[in-house]
Amino acid sequence: MKHIVLTGGGTAGHVTPNIALIPRLKELGYEISYIGSYDGIEKKLIEEMNIPYYGISSDVTLTSKTLQTHSAY
Repeated sequence: MKHIVLTGGGTAGHVTPNIALIPRLKELGYEISYIGSYDGIEKKLIEEMNIPYYGISSDVTLTSKTLQTHSAY
């Protein structure tokens, strides 16, 4: 069996593209697992689809672009 691991989280905007892919991946015979944050919205959404979910510790990564955006305010 083919196995694919999807990931993404933090907001539903990062999870919904993966959710859209899951039915087709299942049709193609993939076993699917998901990695996301322990408490993000993705956990609830993915578990509702009966997909094995693995939570990991995550944090916001600041980049020079986000620092520039925040310093503009």
